[in-house]
Amino acid sequence: MAEKRGEYAKSNKRREALSAAALNLVQVKGHRNVTVSEVAQMAGASEPTVFYHFPTKESLWISALKQFDDENIRSVGHEAGAIADMGRRAEIGVRRPHIPLLYAEMAGAAVDRENPANPYFQERMARSLQVIETDIQRLQDIGKVPADVDAHVAARVLLACWEGLQFQWQHGPEFDIRAHLEWNIRAVLGPDALTPQ
Repeated sequence: MAEKRGEYAKSNKRREALSAAALNLVQVKGHRNVTVSEVAQMAGASEPTVFYHFPTKESLWISALKQFDDENIRSVGHEAGAIADMGRRAEIGVRRPHIPLLYAEMAGAAVDRENPANPYFQERMARSLQVIETDIQRLQDIGKVPADVDAHVAARVLLACWEGLQFQWQHGPEFDIRAHLEWNIRAVLGPDALTPQ
């Protein structure tokens, strides 16, 4: 049994190394310019090893996006400050164009529930909504957001606003995405939502 666990851990480490290599290359070159052989080389593996763990390029991109999320997106249990940080994160996000482009292309295809990326986007959306909703409730508890604001609805509206503004920014012309998103946060949650605590 110990041997099986050891093999599983080794296989898991290999998957993580391949995901990290794919993410690194995507951030530098964009996913359309990354080859499987480059991912293999960066991870110190062979192409057959990549395809063993990720039968399609799409599955490799999904894993790279998950890795990006783990490194860059607040997790459940660390919600405090999520609302205050949204504008800054949106601003940083559009300055790293390759990840939003990969995200946008895969998200569009994943609207089809049969698409392999659909579960990833559903889970990501659920996690993001929970983080934002919990922080809204925290702001209500300390009197920064009116108690009659529906935290669940507000979280959905603000997340949609963020993604919509990012989509518009990507199409151009560029604009101050942080200012626009923070304007919407105040419009939805009230003028004190972003005041220092």
